[in-house]
Amino acid sequence: MDQRQDVTSDAPQPLTTKKIALFALPALPHAFISLPLSVVIPTFYAANTTVTLTQIALVATVSRLADAFIDPVIGILSDRTRSRLGRRKPWLLAAALMCAISVFFLFQPPADAGIAYFGIWAFILYIGFSFFEIPRNAWSTELSRNYMERSRIQTFVAVFNISGSLLFWVLPLLLYSLTQTTAITGTSLTAIGWLYAVLMPAAVIMAAIMVPNGHAPPPATSTFRSFMVALGRNKPLWIYFTAICFWGLGQGMYLSMIMIFLTDYVKLGTTFPFLMILFFVVQIAAMPIWLKIISRFGKHKAWAAGMTCDVLSRPLILFFIGQDVSLVPMVVLLCFGAFMNAPSNAAPAAILGDVIDYDILKTGKDKAGKYFAFNTLIIKAAMAGGAGAGLAIIGASGYQIGATNSETAKTSLLICYFLLPAIGLLLASLVIRRFPITRARQDIIRRRIERRGTDQPA
Repeated sequence: MDQRQDVTSDAPQPLTTKKIALFALPALPHAFISLPLSVVIPTFYAANTTVTLTQIALVATVSRLADAFIDPVIGILSDRTRSRLGRRKPWLLAAALMCAISVFFLFQPPADAGIAYFGIWAFILYIGFSFFEIPRNAWSTELSRNYMERSRIQTFVAVFNISGSLLFWVLPLLLYSLTQTTAITGTSLTAIGWLYAVLMPAAVIMAAIMVPNGHAPPPATSTFRSFMVALGRNKPLWIYFTAICFWGLGQGMYLSMIMIFLTDYVKLGTTFPFLMILFFVVQIAAMPIWLKIISRFGKHKAWAAGMTCDVLSRPLILFFIGQDVSLVPMVVLLCFGAFMNAPSNAAPAAILGDVIDYDILKTGKDKAGKYFAFNTLIIKAAMAGGAGAGLAIIGASGYQIGATNSETAKTSLLICYFLLPAIGLLLASLVIRRFPITRARQDIIRRRIERRGTDQPA
């Protein structure tokens, strides 16, 4: 049946590849700066300024606690914003300005920088991230309700996001003639800061000018209590959030262990940057393939299958540790894991978009900002919890990086790298496979919303 006969004149028109790419482009500089913020900046400040690791941990903890209050407010205000640019674009423009200024100072600290210097600029940057992430994700759901077009939008976002992470690892190689090292130095951070200050505002401005606002029903003006009641009645949402909690816990612990495992346990420290480059290259190449898999089997099943295959393949490297050829199977398993992990970059946001459509059908109101704020908060909390638990477990066992560790300490690292993350991710896979909004059901939801004719320019 031709779906066009069910679409009113107010329905969003299909997006061109150019517009989808422009919408997704800001994800590249955003990912480019997110990775060093968590991986490099703490170590750099501890080694080159007066800030201690304990103080850095305190700033990170306070920032995460502040997110619990700031993110929901941003979601609510983003839904209610009225401007000539629409609901979401003013927030992205503000985010680009805030992040560019804070990165400029945060990535070029003076030698006498203390906790106040680090805390102020890091806090502004974290707020800027929320200004960007929540409205951008809500905007993505308003651009299209078509099941595959929404998946295509999130695939483009994922490709640019992965490309930003790839650029971070490639940049030290490009700067080698200047720095004479592939390590991240003060010169590297200065280059990262300047590159971000140019790319992020330019990308956001192009998206704001060239990409339509999309369509959405009037925003919900409910109280927090009524919003929580509505959350409780949305079964697809709670299936999704349960899966995201398990995924965040498992992924957070895994990511906190990966550098320790590969550089200290497997002794691949000198090749670690090149392994990361290979990982992200494979993920970029995998995204178009997974988009075709999603088209046939659905985004929730694709995500579940990818998680399951990824975690079950990880322990295979244990058969090769200590052998001279350990790098070869590591590369093979890394490429396989990168391929299977790729759906996690696009499927969750696309699935939540379908949940938001279900809520719009039931209520006639748009709460995309609120839902994505809640989603962002859950992911941050779950990943922080998983990472913290993993580091606490290996710390309690006495594991020390660069030292000769006991068998108990080594076992604790293996448990936190393989077993516990696998439990979280496999539980997430089992839960999300039960997600009820299939492609056929989402098409019904979309047509009913469009026939109702309640959409207005976002």
